[in-house]
Amino acid sequence: MPRRKQLAITERQFEVLSLLWERGPMTVRDLLDHLDRDHPLPYTTVLGLLQNMERAGLVTHDVENQTHRYRALLSREQATGTLLTDFVARFFRGSAERLVLGLVDADQLSAEDLRQIEAQLAQAPRRTPKTPRGTQKSSSRSATNSPSKAKRRKA
Repeated sequence: MPRRKQLAITERQFEVLSLLWERGPMTVRDLLDHLDRDHPLPYTTVLGLLQNMERAGLVTHDVENQTHRYRALLSREQATGTLLTDFVARFFRGSAERLVLGLVDADQLSAEDLRQIEAQLAQAPRRTPKTPRGTQKSSSRSATNSPSKAKRRKA
């Protein structure tokens, strides 16, 4: 089975994609008017950025008269899902649990955040998470046997 292409988006590419998602198709000039006004970019820089994004499969353009109007090829949800899936696979060996526990350990998730996540999971349709190739979900340790998990639950 061919490997899925990883999606990597720079800060500036994300800024452009966000504008395209919010406002729809835009020309280079339209983007120039909405990008960071404190640090204006030359036309050719934005054009080059869009051309690179087009080669990467992030955007495409339609020709109107002699103007190129760029639009995102991925929805915000598709891009987010792909980036998160790649991130979890690369840094957490495919384990969303490890990601969440890492956020808890780094004091990035509060008890209220965890309650909201739990409530959302309770409402979500039951489905089995995708497990990347080469990783196995460990079920041998139960949450009650793990002192670190028990400590986290008290928060």
